Amino acid sequence: MEGFDGIRLLITTAPNKGNRCRTDILNRLIPHDLEVRVEEPVRNVLLVYSKLSSIQCYGLVMSAPPACAKKIYPVDLVVRSDYRDIINSSLSVLQDKSGSLYVECILRSGNLDCRTIEMAVGGYLKDRFRIDSRNFDIKLTINIIRQISVISLLKRGQEKVSVKSLS
Repeated sequence: MEGFDGIRLLITTAPNKGNRCRTDILNRLIPHDLEVRVEEPVRNVLLVYSKLSSIQCYGLVMSAPPACAKKIYPVDLVVRSDYRDIINSSLSVLQDKSGSLYVECILRSGNLDCRTIEMAVGGYLKDRFRIDSRNFDIKLTINIIRQISVISLLKRGQEKVSVKSLS
């Protein structure tokens, strides 16, 4: 999507810790990308723009995660916040995957219905995947932020920040 091509991470923060987290994230990434930038489009949600890959940014931030970060989502795809675009893009990002799947949609801001998106994606994929919210191989997370939606494919618990990620 034009203008949003460089989004590499979506990070949720503790309440009112966006500025503190922004500084910590920049400190981790600037040595590797001088042009990195971090924006807070909605309260407690940061978008990281970088020329590095999503996985590189994720690894650098998770190697010493800021205490103010709650969840860190590596970005696989950014699309317009439109039912058709979100559903079609979700299906295409899962094209070569298999196993059990959990679809999670989180409305950060906007007026789409996440339940509708979760049901539609799950319905289309029910013949290829075992849909399971408790025991899954792949978690498809869709974060909706106004006019954009960030799609991430994760393993169980991958987005959570913990002290274990420091070891």
